[in-house]
Amino acid sequence: MKRILGMIMVLALAAGIATNVAAKSEREDAPKRRDVEEVLAEVGGTHSPEKMDVKKIASVKVEDTYYHVYEGELDAGGFHIIVFDNYRNYLGYYKSDFAPCNYEIESSIVIDSGTIDDNGEPLYYPIPISLKKGLPSKIQIGGIPTNFVKAPKKEGSEAEKTTEDDEIKPEYRTWTILHKGKEFPVRAIYIKQSAGKIHLKAETNGVTKPFDISSLSKEDQAYVKQFK
Repeated sequence: MKRILGMIMVLALAAGIATNVAAKSEREDAPKRRDVEEVLAEVGGTHSPEKMDVKKIASVKVEDTYYHVYEGELDAGGFHIIVFDNYRNYLGYYKSDFAPCNYEIESSIVIDSGTIDDNGEPLYYPIPISLKKGLPSKIQIGGIPTNFVKAPKKEGSEAEKTTEDDEIKPEYRTWTILHKGKEFPVRAIYIKQSAGKIHLKAETNGVTKPFDISSLSKEDQAYVKQFK
């Protein structure tokens, strides 16, 4: 009986370990073809030739994540081997005379040469992916050198840039603090506000103290409203 219970405990432990390992792996999440086409059109330039037929080819598992491979068949001949990560971020493309395929080679994008080797087996060209180093920047496909054309880095929208440029930054100024019916000038800089109080850092000694917002002059209260 003890032996059976021991075996059950071992099996339960093994199942728990397997579950934990599986939980660490990401779920495969490839963008749809329509989304891929929209992203490429938005990036523009060489990433989005006028006549290119896009289709999903494969998802490549690299350790605990995936890279998603799409074929962009060019009207003028040749292919773009288009790559997205598992967070639907466009990474870039390789230009090739050969098409990618869904043949599996571990942690690799696989290119179909369209020919056979000396043993009569189909000949494939793998592009290995490293989770640390990412996609190789320079490779040879069928003896033809090609570079990985990276997707341009996303920049903030014009609205975001304007907001950043127009953002008012605190600076030392003279505040008027009302205390026991008397007004006191304080040379300080705004630090923060919370729970009806404003925290000011004195220019003379660098000490930060809280004051009731209601104790500020109307001009100072209007100034404070500019800060979130």
